Amino acid sequence: MQIGAMDNEWLIVTLRVAGGLHFVTLGIACFTPVPPDWGKNLSLLPEVHRRFAVAQNVFIGAVLAFCGAVSLGFAPVLADGSAGGRIVCAGIALWWGGRLVVLPWLRVWPVLQGTVWRAGFAALHVQCAIFAAAYGWLALRG
Repeated sequence: MQIGAMDNEWLIVTLRVAGGLHFVTLGIACFTPVPPDWGKNLSLLPEVHRRFAVAQNVFIGAVLAFCGAVSLGFAPVLADGSAGGRIVCAGIALWWGGRLVVLPWLRVWPVLQGTVWRAGFAALHVQCAIFAAAYGWLALRG
């Protein structure tokens, strides 16, 4: 499906905003103390488990940075409906959708102390759902 130039411009701006939000999420994640006493709790684990936990967080950060950079720098490609753009959008949608599935499994609600942390975690769920749906729509249209 071909979209008009005005619609395409709107998609490009929206993708760039989403790209910025990826970096906002990454920045917030760097300062979020979930779970509490992360360092103390990790020190109780065998070294190999500590490395896995840290590596997992690094990979999450790397994916966020990649999604943000692609959305900022290549928004016209993601919006144009080309096969390459749709494939990248599908990957981003799958990652956010997977995150939406995994977040409840973490069962962090009992350790989220205060309204701000609970609201932030709820907002992360909303962000996952919106990004999965929006990038999924971009991947499937065409």
